[in-house]
Order: sequence, then structure tokens, then C-alpha cells
Amino acid sequence: MTAEGGERRYVPDDDCPLFSERLEEQLLAVTSGTAPNAGRFCGHCYTPLGERTSVCPHCEMETSDRRPVGRVPEVVIEMLQTQRRTESRIVNGFAYLGLTLAVVGGLVLVLGVPYLREHLIWATIVYAAVLIVGGRVLAGVLGGYYGDRIAYDRARGRLREEWAEWVEVRDEG
Repeated sequence: MTAEGGERRYVPDDDCPLFSERLEEQLLAVTSGTAPNAGRFCGHCYTPLGERTSVCPHCEMETSDRRPVGRVPEVVIEMLQTQRRTESRIVNGFAYLGLTLAVVGGLVLVLGVPYLREHLIWATIVYAAVLIVGGRVLAGVLGGYYGDRIAYDRARGRLREEWAEWVEVRDEG
């Protein structure tokens, strides 16, 4: 799945996508104010449906089994926002850890090598290189690879729990 900035998001092969890609795009447009929360949505998973669609392309529920709805419930929008906030916090935390490691590693290198302690210009050049290269690489690897996977799995677990509770409440009433 492609995020807003054109980056690819980590999507595990768990055969249980709670939000379809179309629904997530719709909800992001709704929350950013570029689209109204109106249309024709699957009555079970809230995936946007065409006027003549009789089977949801996401959950395969027939519209005769559960009538389509005209808007996505606010609680479902909040679930997506919570999932994305959780992912963002964890990914950013891992990225900042990578930057911190680059700063500390650069200081250890500069202060640990006697030649660099005695030659300020070379120490500055080496430290700048470590910060630029190390910061970018470590932030990218820790935040973009490990952080993304951990964040997605954690946010996904919480989303599954919230979704199960919501479906139980929705189907009772």
C-alpha cells in the first residue's frame, strides 16, 4: 500500500485486512477534509461500493445480506486514526533512536581516536560524515524497517481488538 508521501507501507501477509485500501484512502480524504463522509459503503466492512455493486469486493458480503450504509461510522474513522497514530509514534521513535546512535557513535569515534582529538578540522569532518551517513542509514533502517514492522503489528493487534468489540456492539443493536 502506498502512503501519502509515495512511500510503501509494510503490509504483512496475514489474510485479514480490516480496512480495505479503498476504505483507508476514503477515510484519509474524509479526515483531511478533501472528501465528505458520504456515499455507498458495505454494511459490514464499510468499503466504498459502486451503485450497482451487489457483492463487496473486500469482504465478499452480499448487499442483500447486509444493507449498504450512507456513511462510515465515526468510531470506525477513530479506529483508523488511532492505528495511524500508533504506527507513527513507534516508527518515529525508532528513527530518533537511529539518529541518537549516530550522534553518540560519532562522539565516541571523535573522542576515542587520539589523532582526531588533536586535529579539530579532521574531527569536524569525520563527525559530520558520521552524522550525515550514520544518521540517515540508522534512522532509515531502525525506523523504516524495524519500526515499521513492529508498529504495524502492534497497531494491527489493537485494531483487531477494537474492531471485534465494535462488531459485537454494532450487531447487537
